[in-house]
Amino acid sequence: MALAAFLVALVLGWCPFTALAAIVLAAIALRRIRRPGVVRTGNGLAIAAMVIATGILVTEGWLLGELQTEVQESMEAQAVVSIEGSMTVLPAVAPEWDDRGTPPSESERAEFARGIAAQAGAVRQVTVTRRSVEGLTDPTVSTAFNASCEHGTVFGNATFATLPATLPPKLVLRSIEVEFAGARVRLPALSAASPATPAPLDSTAPPTAPSLPPTPPLQAPSTP
Repeated sequence: MALAAFLVALVLGWCPFTALAAIVLAAIALRRIRRPGVVRTGNGLAIAAMVIATGILVTEGWLLGELQTEVQESMEAQAVVSIEGSMTVLPAVAPEWDDRGTPPSESERAEFARGIAAQAGAVRQVTVTRRSVEGLTDPTVSTAFNASCEHGTVFGNATFATLPATLPPKLVLRSIEVEFAGARVRLPALSAASPATPAPLDSTAPPTAPSLPPTPPLQAPSTP
């Protein structure tokens, strides 16, 4: 059992579940080896298996924490750049929009930024206050933010889509909505983002008779 624990830790220890199995096997082996009144070998193999498996688990946990931190920092940096670019008249980096939806044109984006600049001034700093992720196959990232401008603070919420097979995930802007001067403005506009669809037919409504062209009045017969 000590030899089995050592081989599992050495060959399959990269998997957390097999590393835990190696630790359990090594603990059972140590308990049986040290049972009083019985002389058994394998103490060194069991200890080596436990050390290797524990070291692998600690290393994987540290790497996972580092990866999670890197992903969060990358997502926040991408969100800040996209938000600043959408709210600036002449952005240094143009925001990248999700082409699977209805992205706004450059003139619409510029008009959106000019409206914010007219009320609050130029954007100085964007701070992300909250972030949530929804969906598994096509994750959507909702980001609440505060934008410090020259004449006040603009509050808003931006929605991002993630491009598949990217690590850290690459964010593309899907929509942004801000509130300033008592009004809420969205980009792209709701009319552009969700085009109107024809209303469904009502099968219970009575059929409407077709309209006929008006008939000219009859002429009275002339009397000779």
